[in-house]
Amino acid sequence: MEELLTYVCPFCEREVRVGQPCPGCAKKGKKPRAKKRSWEQNPAEDGLNLPDDDFDYDEFIAREFGKAPHRTLGIKWYWWVLAVALLVALTAGVIGIR
Repeated sequence: MEELLTYVCPFCEREVRVGQPCPGCAKKGKKPRAKKRSWEQNPAEDGLNLPDDDFDYDEFIAREFGKAPHRTLGIKWYWWVLAVALLVALTAGVIGIR
């Protein structure tokens, strides 16, 4: 004869057969299902207001970001001098020149 395996439900402390939901807790957790599935869409949201085929990308960029040219991100001359001076000092320290 087959032995039935059971366990004690940690929530309601009922004895439950393995592979079956707890009869006390399963009823509490059930919620009514929504009528719509996740892949179904609302017909009102079907039109996404996407741009037409005659969309002008250059005009869109100019309108959104302005026509001012981008500022170049350069490093000032004194930072270059400082970097070279630090490099010379570190190299002299590693080599041992005094």
